Amino acid sequence: MSAEKTSNVQERSKNKQNNTETNEEEADLYLDQYNFTTTAALVASVDRKVMVTVKTGQIYFGILRTYDHFANLTLEFVTERIYLSRDDLENLDKFEPTLNLSAREYNKPNKYYEYYAERPVGCYLIRGENVVFIGEVDIDKEDKPLRYLRKIDWSLANSIMNKKNRIENRFNRQQAVRYSRKGFS
Repeated sequence: MSAEKTSNVQERSKNKQNNTETNEEEADLYLDQYNFTTTAALVASVDRKVMVTVKTGQIYFGILRTYDHFANLTLEFVTERIYLSRDDLENLDKFEPTLNLSAREYNKPNKYYEYYAERPVGCYLIRGENVVFIGEVDIDKEDKPLRYLRKIDWSLANSIMNKKNRIENRFNRQQAVRYSRKGFS
């Protein structure tokens, strides 16, 4: 009787070992397919061309050379790009920020960009807390959208964007005052 118990215990322990080995193998397979949402996801993008959007709205294209655990990025051969629509050029005096800040309103399909401007920046260090979006750029397809846009002078595009930003900032400050009067902070 005791010999049967010991053989059953031995079989159970072997089954447990086999189960843990298969679970570990499954876990390894799972981790290989897992998309990391931390800075570890940037490993595959090192030495490749990326697009980075920062909090202030600037868009940078460059080759990602290094990064750290805070997502501080070092980019090389960087160009800054601005996209403008016809309304931005023609009706800037009538520009008013929209009250509806929903993604649907902001990403309307009829919002066409017809102009762009770019300037070379060189080597650039972007602090991680300012990064909103980073994505790898397919260098074979990068210039295709630019064929349908007209390139304009950087100083003109930059002055238009600065004016739009000043108007939006003034509007946001006024909204904050209105909300604080109603008890919202």
